[in-house]
Amino acid sequence: MSNQEKMPFVEALESYKEQHFVPFHTPGHKIGVEAPQLLKDWMGAALPYDLGVMYALDDLHEPEGELKEAQDLTAQLYGADYCWFSINGTTSLIEAMIMGTVGPDEIIIIPREAHRSVISGLVLSGAKPVYMDCQFDERWGIPLGVSVADVVATMDAHPEAKAILLVYPNYYGVGVDIVNIVKEAHKRGLIVLVDEAHGPHLPFAEALPIGAIEAGADLVAQSTHKSVGSLTQTSWLLGQGDLINKRRITQMHQMLQSTSPNYIFLASLDMARHQLAMAGKELVSRTVELSLYLRNELHKIPGITTMEYSDIQNQVVNYDCTKVVIDAKELGITGVVFERMLRENHIEVELVQANHVLVLITIGDTKDSVDALIKAVRSVSDEVLNGSYTTDHTLEVNFDVLSKDSALLPEPVVRVTPRNAMYAHREQVPLSEALHRIVGETIAYYPPGIPCVAVGEEISASVLQYIENRKALGYVPNGADDMTLETIWVLQE
Repeated sequence: MSNQEKMPFVEALESYKEQHFVPFHTPGHKIGVEAPQLLKDWMGAALPYDLGVMYALDDLHEPEGELKEAQDLTAQLYGADYCWFSINGTTSLIEAMIMGTVGPDEIIIIPREAHRSVISGLVLSGAKPVYMDCQFDERWGIPLGVSVADVVATMDAHPEAKAILLVYPNYYGVGVDIVNIVKEAHKRGLIVLVDEAHGPHLPFAEALPIGAIEAGADLVAQSTHKSVGSLTQTSWLLGQGDLINKRRITQMHQMLQSTSPNYIFLASLDMARHQLAMAGKELVSRTVELSLYLRNELHKIPGITTMEYSDIQNQVVNYDCTKVVIDAKELGITGVVFERMLRENHIEVELVQANHVLVLITIGDTKDSVDALIKAVRSVSDEVLNGSYTTDHTLEVNFDVLSKDSALLPEPVVRVTPRNAMYAHREQVPLSEALHRIVGETIAYYPPGIPCVAVGEEISASVLQYIENRKALGYVPNGADDMTLETIWVLQE
């Protein structure tokens, strides 16, 4: 840990700037000289760091100098062997993990609650997915991930599988029994890939679940911008052990990253790693304390409940308390109405579902920001209970729609590999006539971006019901050519 106080890539970038080279290279604004005035106003002193690919400043695709050192320090911080920085988000890293471990027609085991980037990775790799059954909590209307027993049953039923992908923790902070799942997977020679987009902060507080690298996973993708300090669109991939082919991962990573990486983005990753190394335990411990304070205060507000670990501990092993589900079911309003009323109080939430909203407490929160949230929730409770709220009543829906079936994802029926389906001849048909057809596009709802049906899967009756329920709740689909979903693309018969 002796070099963690350094920021090698940041220092190299600053040193280069101080040499005052006259630029005859990209970008065209020439270190900010002729950037649009509004961009100058916004970015100011940062523009001279927006440089083209400079041989003097290392190369994201084949790092050898300060950038490699920055990546190595990140790997060291997390106890991994390797690290790859990303300026194309965690999406590209999930795709690289999949492409780097499985190829055409090879089997990869995945959970239904996987992000749509996993489907993209299947299209790019040509691999065939086998889905695991996921647990579901009816009271809270959220997925709880896969059990060890279901993982073992799936692996034993598909001994030809090469890899398994886990989501840990999920959007709600719920974590599977990752230690035992990794052990069972490694017994069978499977490579364990983990979408840990919501977990880069986990190793820095004892009250939080174990990190995926510490649990023994082979490849772990983290969205550092989600819960720690780097810029949006930046992430890193951690790897360890002999099961992975480092060079192949690097090659896939190269394919999926821009050949003109933004140096400010890369520098923010070096800065975020440095911040975690120097003050991570203090910052994340404070975050945990704030989340517990928030939960305690919300419990005092009439009609408001929060999901606690005690509510789900018989079903799951790990829970990140910094993801706070705030439920308004007892107030008789839906999550959509709840979110709109919070926005009227200048609060922006992360996710809306069923009768609740999800808020993320991160290192960027303070007691003031948490108190503002508490005040807004209290205001919503007061307005509803005294009948004075003015939110558009057309947002209210039949509560019968808010059943288990409205939130439980349909069981996938893979008829064609995602890659083959993506390149097949397709036609657009009315959704009402699409039952049992093979879908030609991936339909998801954001957040959390989990497909309800992915390209190559059968459009079952449960898929159609799920879509109708989402419509009734006012959600807009992502990935659909026809945003009304009156029509849908299917494979030609």
